[in-house]
Amino acid sequence: MRAVASETGATPSAVSLAWLLTRPQVTSVIFGARTIEQLEINLAAAELTLAPGHVTALDQASAFDLGYPYSFIQATQSSW
Repeated sequence: MRAVASETGATPSAVSLAWLLTRPQVTSVIFGARTIEQLEINLAAAELTLAPGHVTALDQASAFDLGYPYSFIQATQSSW
């Protein structure tokens, strides 16, 4: 997040919210703000367009191994 935030000139929270908005399975993003400044920073995410390379980097950074049974299914499907 920090690297992408540095490259885009945005805050890490705005980058994370903007990244969530790129996810097709996410229909809305709920965020909390305790101050007007936090609200403004979070709302900036709606204006932030991430480059495809940034989205890919964030996807890879947040990926995790699903484990069984998904790993088993993938191993058996790829042999067809």
